[in-house]
Amino acid sequence: MTTQKMIIRIGRDGATTIRVEGGEGESCLLFTRSVEQALGVVQQRELTAEYHEHDPLAALERDSLKTRENL
Repeated sequence: MTTQKMIIRIGRDGATTIRVEGGEGESCLLFTRSVEQALGVVQQRELTAEYHEHDPLAALERDSLKTRENL
């Protein structure tokens, strides 16, 4: 199991960003949930490539595209 690390940055304007390192798919969202709830409303969410690498549906879509490209 990989160790997850949460990096929280608070800008001068109060805007807060949270980044997860070492997370896999949905575990990233679960890992940050309590902090997000404490901070308030999530205004924007950007999922990294690492998130999608471990998303089973995204993996199926990638495999499907590769199969079609090879036909």
